[in-house]
Amino acid sequence: MKQKTLTLALGKIFLALTVLMYSSGCTSLIVNPLLDPLTLSLQKQTDLQLLQDGVPSLLLLLDGLIASDPDNERLLMTAAKAYGAYATVLYEEGQVERAVTVSSKAKEYGINLLKQLPGLQNINNNTLGEIDQSLGKISPGRVGSLFWGTYGWAIWIQYQEGAPAAMADLPIVEQIMLRVVELDESYYYGGAHIFLGAYYGSRPQMFGGNPEASRQHFERALALNDRLFLLTHVAYAETYARTMFDRELYLELLTEVIEQPLADSDMASSNKVAKVKAEKLIVQIDDFF
Repeated sequence: MKQKTLTLALGKIFLALTVLMYSSGCTSLIVNPLLDPLTLSLQKQTDLQLLQDGVPSLLLLLDGLIASDPDNERLLMTAAKAYGAYATVLYEEGQVERAVTVSSKAKEYGINLLKQLPGLQNINNNTLGEIDQSLGKISPGRVGSLFWGTYGWAIWIQYQEGAPAAMADLPIVEQIMLRVVELDESYYYGGAHIFLGAYYGSRPQMFGGNPEASRQHFERALALNDRLFLLTHVAYAETYARTMFDRELYLELLTEVIEQPLADSDMASSNKVAKVKAEKLIVQIDDFF
């Protein structure tokens, strides 16, 4: 019943947007009033199967809207979020190949979003020095585009299993996330801190890791989101705690995730994913320690 309701709702929104686009000729006038509530509703959804079944309609809708307005920053941001989140759900549900395919769209929209920012129009071909210079000119008001554009790119890297081309992109993603921290470290529950914590904590020191920097970023993220955004704990356990062979911290973090009740908030779907991951990881504890 829930699935039918969501599918019907998405179908009605798709029809409404199509009619309005052709009648008004201005996508920006109709995107926010219709898409924003839908996106919020999806963020509050805790039925991962329902999301897996219903979200493709939203993705097709976004593809169509962006095709008619390819430089629309708000649309690109929504698409990078949606494709990235959908890739994560697919991966946790065991559909790895589809997750990899979907993540390439998250990357595409993410990079196109970054290209809307001043100085980053040619980001794929710029040197780190040139990118750093451009990042210094970006204002706090554009932090959302900076974060979500990089998020879409990072999701793709995550599912490339260490492919050289993906690893070569990591220094750029790191550089951008460091700038997000400078502009607004609290943005999206300390999301840039979570990325940097995972980035520095996923490798031993001898291979370029920085455990202390990782720990500091994770602890700062936990403080910023009041320990309520549970993907923070999972990333902390899966990277820093495992790399440092800290069984006690690993168990403590994952147990906190499992025991935390799901609240009706815009963290709900992310927290549900965190709980699914935590339950898998805690069963595997003897494989890592």
